Amino acid sequence: MAAALTSRTFAVTGSASGIGAATARLLARRGAAAIYIGDVNTAGFDQMKPELAAINPGTKVHTRTVDVSVPEQVDAWFSEIKQGGTGLHGLANVAGLAGRQVSNKPGSKLLEETVEQWRKAMGVNIDGAFYCSRAAVKLMQSMPKDSNPAIVNVASMAAIFHSGSNFGYGTAKAGLVHFTTSAAKDLYDLGIRVNWCSSGTTNTPILDRAFEGQNRDETIKMLQSQGLKAMEPSSIARVILWLLSEDSLDVSGVNIPVGQGIP
Repeated sequence: MAAALTSRTFAVTGSASGIGAATARLLARRGAAAIYIGDVNTAGFDQMKPELAAINPGTKVHTRTVDVSVPEQVDAWFSEIKQGGTGLHGLANVAGLAGRQVSNKPGSKLLEETVEQWRKAMGVNIDGAFYCSRAAVKLMQSMPKDSNPAIVNVASMAAIFHSGSNFGYGTAKAGLVHFTTSAAKDLYDLGIRVNWCSSGTTNTPILDRAFEGQNRDETIKMLQSQGLKAMEPSSIARVILWLLSEDSLDVSGVNIPVGQGIP
């Protein structure tokens, strides 16, 4: 039987859509006491709150506009979580930003990626995970020892799959992998587990933005021809949920690849 999430509080970044929203839905379905939803794209908030209430009326849902690349906004969000008085049992760093794929025209793709794309990719994909994890640990370390808190970072196949393009995104995700393993070792004595999952191609708004201006169906067919099946967000959310829950108590510093085409 799966471990219950009742009386447990979770924070999910990038949770107004895509993998983050799917994770929030599963947390509510499993009985989470409270879910703090943080996202810079707030258009999905109005839909998420009633949707989660319909799944589980007992789950308290808190939404906040948060740009995870801005440490002051992250600290303000976690200050709100602290004021909630229930502690923090799990953090899912799902927020991600894929720089638009560079063109296929001849020449160096490295020269096509802009400084702005590079900095945005670093700011959201790795700086954000650092800021949020640091703020979460401050709350988690003061909780009772049997609280079993956990942090899950969402990396990507881009961390290990060298595409020769989209340099900022792939580099940031590779950095996130190193950060996760280092954090797992550092936080072991505090009883805080840290893991990550590497997602393959997923039907999310990030996929649409990455291939903006290109035929989406043709792009998916191209990916499938390379053995990269496009998954639904719920596939990754199920893994995140397991890593956040007490079902994975003896798992830390571990990567779980999700999706075809990932070794």
